[in-house]
Amino acid sequence: MLPDYPEPLRRTFARNLLRNSLRLRRGDNLLIETWSATLPWATSLSQEARGLGAQPLLSVHDEETYWRSLSSTPASRIGQVGDHEWAALKASDAFVWFLGPMDAKREEALPKVASRRAEANYHELMRLIQKYRVRSIRWDLGRTSPVWARRYGVDVNGWRSELIDAAILDPKGMQRDGARIGNRLRRGRELRITHPNGTDLSLRLAHRQPRVDDGVIDDRDVRDGNVVLVLPAGVTSTTVDEGFAEGTFVSNQTGVMWAVGAETPLSPARWTFRDGTLSEVDRSPGGRRLQRAITTLRNPRIPPGQVSVGLNPRITNIPLLFDQSRGTLTLEIGRNSHIGGRTRSPHLIAYADLRGGSLLVDGEMLVDRGHLLTA
Repeated sequence: MLPDYPEPLRRTFARNLLRNSLRLRRGDNLLIETWSATLPWATSLSQEARGLGAQPLLSVHDEETYWRSLSSTPASRIGQVGDHEWAALKASDAFVWFLGPMDAKREEALPKVASRRAEANYHELMRLIQKYRVRSIRWDLGRTSPVWARRYGVDVNGWRSELIDAAILDPKGMQRDGARIGNRLRRGRELRITHPNGTDLSLRLAHRQPRVDDGVIDDRDVRDGNVVLVLPAGVTSTTVDEGFAEGTFVSNQTGVMWAVGAETPLSPARWTFRDGTLSEVDRSPGGRRLQRAITTLRNPRIPPGQVSVGLNPRITNIPLLFDQSRGTLTLEIGRNSHIGGRTRSPHLIAYADLRGGSLLVDGEMLVDRGHLLTA
């Protein structure tokens, strides 16, 4: 279970999310979906929404009922969503969902068929959000657990504190920095990442529109179809030329890999690139884990996919959001078609994070030893 957080903190979170991040307006229909562990946060959000003149609708999943249902429901009926739920989403101007369930051990013990069916409607959820331009925010306090904290090497209480603290940050500074870095990445040609640990990697930019997750869904984001935001936010990213990569990237933070539908933490490793592809991985635990995944692929060519710059000064140890820590440089390899790139195969994605690194675009320093340089 989660700690009993005070109401003033929950209301501060709700105000920042609704006013600054979601830009909720008077008369908007707001759909809130929560699990029982995060219900107090959802009710605070509902109260704040009514104070703004919006119309909140609250949907609650009780965790214990969920687990009991899974044990007594035929696999063919798991994960089914009624038309009334989709209708509520279609009729909403904004959507906030608190992810769950919390019990990681029980979740991992599920048979694969049950696990796949429980997540089967995620793609339909995202399709409808995009189709109807529903401004949507996801927050993962309800997914924190000691199990996953140990795997990512973080303290679970510190993880939870940062999820809250980084989510109540006024996003104005990240908007400014994110726009500046994004503009430079869009116009640039050559990109170089360096670090005293041996990192020296050259990539080419593909003149594609960068994605700026600055903690705000504004009118331009809605026009561009960028209507889903994970809080806390704070990263500017761009896909790169998939045919060019030369040099070495040595991560110094825990990364993550998705292969064969599974999420796996990656400890720091050394990746070497030649002729536009990953040519060598070191024998560290993270390197061996990545290499084992590569050997299962029909197409073992792993191209560069994306580079990002972290913007959030309050993130240091949030699993899956290490890349958003201010000044952190992240390299993604493998499939990138889901983020605007051209690589559809292999079905492997891996992220490696570097703190204290430097980033140059066409010789201009944007990040100097982990510090974002102002214009």
